Amino acid sequence: MTSLRVSNMTITPFRFCLCLATVCLWGAPASATVLFSDDFNTDSSGSWTTNVAPAANASTQQALFAFDYGPFGIPAAPGSSDTLGLQLKANIPGSAAAPVTTRPAGVLSGLSVSPTGKNFGTNYEMTFYAWSNYFGAPNAAALADNANSQGGTANVLFAVGTSGAAPLVVGNTALVVNGAMDGVAFATTGDGGIAADYRAYPASGTISAATSGVYAAGSTATSTSSSDPFYTALFPSTTAPVVQQALSTAEFDDGTDAGAGDVINTQLGVTPAGSFGFAWQKVVITKSNNTVTWSINDTLIATVNAATLTLGGANIALGVSDVNTSTARHPSLVFTVFDNLVVTDLPPVGPAGDYTGDGKVDGADFLNWQRGESPNPTSAGDLATWQANFGTGGALAAATAVPEPGSIGLGLLGAALTSLGWRRSRS
Repeated sequence: MTSLRVSNMTITPFRFCLCLATVCLWGAPASATVLFSDDFNTDSSGSWTTNVAPAANASTQQALFAFDYGPFGIPAAPGSSDTLGLQLKANIPGSAAAPVTTRPAGVLSGLSVSPTGKNFGTNYEMTFYAWSNYFGAPNAAALADNANSQGGTANVLFAVGTSGAAPLVVGNTALVVNGAMDGVAFATTGDGGIAADYRAYPASGTISAATSGVYAAGSTATSTSSSDPFYTALFPSTTAPVVQQALSTAEFDDGTDAGAGDVINTQLGVTPAGSFGFAWQKVVITKSNNTVTWSINDTLIATVNAATLTLGGANIALGVSDVNTSTARHPSLVFTVFDNLVVTDLPPVGPAGDYTGDGKVDGADFLNWQRGESPNPTSAGDLATWQANFGTGGALAAATAVPEPGSIGLGLLGAALTSLGWRRSRS
């Protein structure tokens, strides 16, 4: 065996010994337990509660379980080998099989769905994939909301901390008639068609203001707008599935196109950068004690402190709603599909300075801090927090002295070198 030449080694005490200590002395954080899941491959509507608002407009809200989104050119959601999911539609006159395209008078309305009778506790996480579909103006160069898009803008909403019995339904930011908000909810639009496209609802029908500090985009006037550089970098422009051009043309024809074969195509062009629609988006909502976070594609979007909020329960909700009273010219193209929903518990929340989430403050947390992995970003204050709480939680709680970073590093280095020397003597 090759001998260990310590005199010729360049040793970074903290990194070297704490890596060894992390592997040898501390186990990995506990894995999450699945509390609920639905891949929507079968009609599971009997396990869900549908809540609509206004109640008088229930017939114009649609929740279709095991909906086949493949004919709309939508690829299988990540993790799926099929194209079955949950489709939600709002303010749609007629039926799913025969939608009305004449744009009769509608009502600001929508629906939310929740698994029936669930209580997921204090710490849990909801993960799913969402595809928001919409249409633009006829024969336009951009697939975007404008004065001619004839009702293509809709909300998509997700919530935790709800009773599961309340209709979490919002219009253009505010609650609709008979709507409620008994949990912490987040909402966006598929086409970036309103002023506040990314919104947090802190158990209230009033959104957290753009300048509130809730949004990862910052605290400026544009922090909720899809045009903010934060969102345009996250969501590049894309296109609608090609087959939807034919679907658009077949669904409605106003008979006004002279000499052009009467083609009405609302699915041309590209989406505005910063908008949520026409792509599978991974959405994660986490409730860790009083902290509720919203992430899309592993990027933090918003954080709500629920310490002073009154929540209706410990259930989840998914929803859609219209942002206008008017109905859509192409109702078959305005919907959101959800797929591969999973709710898990969270590992125990550790004390301050626990940067690995394993419930104790130890050398592994120092290593995460030194590497800049957690918290992110790191600061000297985080090091002071670790140092002040070292030994709390787990087996290290018996420690009586708070170590200096240098002393713990050198102590673990000595243990590591002793171990290596012992192994060499036995080879």
